[in-house]
Amino acid sequence: MTTKAQKMSRKKKQGAQGGADQSWMLTFSDMMTLLLTFFVLLFSMASTDSDNLNRALQALQNEFTVLDIGSMGEGNPPSGGVESVQLKNKRDEIKAAIDEMKQFITTEKLDDSVDVSRNERGIKVSISSDVMFASGSSVVEERLHSLLHRIAALATRLAKTVRVEGNTDRSPVTGGGYDSNLQLSGRRAENVLKVILEEKSFTPHGASIGAFGEFNPVYPEEASEDERKANRRVDVFITNPPDEESFWYALMQSYLDNANTKSR
Repeated sequence: MTTKAQKMSRKKKQGAQGGADQSWMLTFSDMMTLLLTFFVLLFSMASTDSDNLNRALQALQNEFTVLDIGSMGEGNPPSGGVESVQLKNKRDEIKAAIDEMKQFITTEKLDDSVDVSRNERGIKVSISSDVMFASGSSVVEERLHSLLHRIAALATRLAKTVRVEGNTDRSPVTGGGYDSNLQLSGRRAENVLKVILEEKSFTPHGASIGAFGEFNPVYPEEASEDERKANRRVDVFITNPPDEESFWYALMQSYLDNANTKSR
């Protein structure tokens, strides 16, 4: 007669010799926990203001056609695939922006005073100080405001920020109450940025200025008046924000604020 103890012993041996392995239950329970967390997150998002969220997402979708939209240098495009098409579209968009800026400059009859180019930092708009300021002054001439507002609009469209850098020639500063060319170039850059910030659609997060005085010349020798004129300039870069994570947050908040303003 088989005793109860013998039956228990036989069951233990069968388990040790290849019974069903239930270790998969641990992975399954982890997966279910993650799914639960995911659906809780979806539910919490659904409780937000869906109209504002949809407007913001649509705006971002229209602006950002690639994940890495920061690169505006020429570079070598990746080979094949959707990503290369997206990068090509972005490059085409930047080229179109440069062409648009050049057309605007021609319309405003500023071809002799403003130059637009593209380098590793982004789009560079170099403006002669002679057309932008009176001698020794840092007050931006009124006729240049529309150009600076156009730069701000392009930066907004490309989801970029601006960097403004003031430069002078080596001639000693006279008038205006400035002690040095460095001080004058800094105040000029500051006032140019102030005009750019008048464009309300522009997101100012990450915008900055730099003052170089006579220490960043195009022509170090300044052998002629034309070379000195080229050194007297303000360079405005449409470029990547220094802190992209904070910039995206600020940009999203700007879209939401604009949408709320228009809906009132």
